[in-house]
Amino acid sequence: MAVQRLVAVAVAVALLSLVLNNIAAFTPSWVLQALEDGRKRTVGLWRMCPSGGERNRYDLQSGKKGQGAQRQCESLQWGSEKAGYQESRSTVKLQFDMMRACNLIATVALTIGQLIFLLGLMGLPFITQESQWWEEAIAALFQLASFVLMIGLVTFYKIGPYTHFSYSCYLDIAACLLATLAAAMLIWNILHRRDDCLPPRVIIISPSLASPFHPRLDNDYVESPC
Repeated sequence: MAVQRLVAVAVAVALLSLVLNNIAAFTPSWVLQALEDGRKRTVGLWRMCPSGGERNRYDLQSGKKGQGAQRQCESLQWGSEKAGYQESRSTVKLQFDMMRACNLIATVALTIGQLIFLLGLMGLPFITQESQWWEEAIAALFQLASFVLMIGLVTFYKIGPYTHFSYSCYLDIAACLLATLAAAMLIWNILHRRDDCLPPRVIIISPSLASPFHPRLDNDYVESPC
């Protein structure tokens, strides 16, 4: 029962990582960029919007509060080159494409891990909680999600002097840490469960070994398998 509780806690931590990962992906606040003309904007993985001050100015000019911001937000696709002031377009393109790919892979891995856990609880004949690969598969998927998120975040190690990270980036860092924690909990549980299940090693010594030494052709030293 304690083992199942630990697995359930790890899956709950991974679920929180999945939620944070999706929030970070679909909010337009990955970085705050300054442009050549002094305007500022927030850029996410899939959307780009003007910053708060620019949005309020546009609303006052248009006289339609609440609609100007939505009209100004743009959707981003693969290969978008929305670079800020003194930023290399090719670098920004690579960074965001890499992060989009890593975000999608992590989302798929975390989701499949949740589904495998639920299928194990249902007690299907081909997948049960007693299956040796059940917990190992979940741990591998969570570890994959942690690994790819870390790769995506590392690509942002260098940004322009007029670009600053926003809260979506920090949410994804938290998602990466939570996925790492979930995988570590499951790996720790798998290793300790194997140690607990193994019986102590028994060495059987033949009584003939107690007699005076003389050459023997037969093997009197036998170690029993675990």
